[in-house]
Amino acid sequence: METTNYIRNVYEKVKKQGSRLFLKRRIGFLRFWVSITFAQRCYFLATSMLLIQLLLNIESGLFEAIMFGFALVGIVSETWPKFMVLWNSLPGKAVILFVYAIIANFALASASGMVNSITGVSASALPYSHNFALILMVPSWFFVTTLMALVGGMLVIFVYLFFLLLLKPFGVQRLWHQPGYRFVLSTAVARFVWTLGVALQLGILAGQVGLLSEFSSDSANPLITIEETENKRENSESQLTEEQAEDVSELERDLTTLLTNAKQKSVDYKKAQRQALANFIYEFEADSRSRCAHPEGTRVIELNDYEILQIEKTADAAEGFVYTVEPCHSAAIGLSINP
Repeated sequence: METTNYIRNVYEKVKKQGSRLFLKRRIGFLRFWVSITFAQRCYFLATSMLLIQLLLNIESGLFEAIMFGFALVGIVSETWPKFMVLWNSLPGKAVILFVYAIIANFALASASGMVNSITGVSASALPYSHNFALILMVPSWFFVTTLMALVGGMLVIFVYLFFLLLLKPFGVQRLWHQPGYRFVLSTAVARFVWTLGVALQLGILAGQVGLLSEFSSDSANPLITIEETENKRENSESQLTEEQAEDVSELERDLTTLLTNAKQKSVDYKKAQRQALANFIYEFEADSRSRCAHPEGTRVIELNDYEILQIEKTADAAEGFVYTVEPCHSAAIGLSINP
């Protein structure tokens, strides 16, 4: 009986101590959680999910999407207020508009090139189709500008980290932060790592969807080609041991597969863009009736007073249409009038 009471007392004592310890830890975590900013909470959740994924070897697309979603929300929540401050200043607004003007100029030039490659005439003769081609390229340029912004952000964060480490021996603990901001250095490291991770994930996603088609055309010189990857793999395997060669071979095989899929997706996405633009030109830009004579079943776009772009639907062409520039035969031009 005494032994039972003793065990019961020990159990109650251990239980109370455990409850106090748990409550103390809980209160400490709540104080920590309240003291950090919203962006730091997002980085903390994303980092915790990354550690859980590495420990438990979780392979789930939804899990990774939520993890990188937390990181992206944290990056945006920190970047957007600074962007608004920059936008509200006259020099900042000038810089932002200058960057947008550069991007818009490249997008307009790309849209003009697509119209010209399909029809064989200048895009200035097809203003509505030119605008539609620009709309088709908006997703690609949105992803490209997002990646450029993330890369630029990584460079800024790297410089910020360098100055933090350089000024830390002099007692400078934080730069450009409000009073009470905690964990400046660790947050900057987490911000840099997650910015890099989000940029890589967006790049892979854009490649898998085909949104990088503007930078993978046959006429351009690609930065990375499948043939170069194969040659590098063969040269590296000849210099490594068998086990190392197997690891490198598997890694580069996955990289080659990823690049091949991205290239094929880009080709398919480009074909879909061209087909949509060709259909728009035929259905909306071209006229079925014109003052210039043309064969029945064809449509025309008047280039000037003397020339027309004749469009004929056929199954033999790439996009299903044949484009030819013909002289304008009208009642006043191009026809001989017998007295």
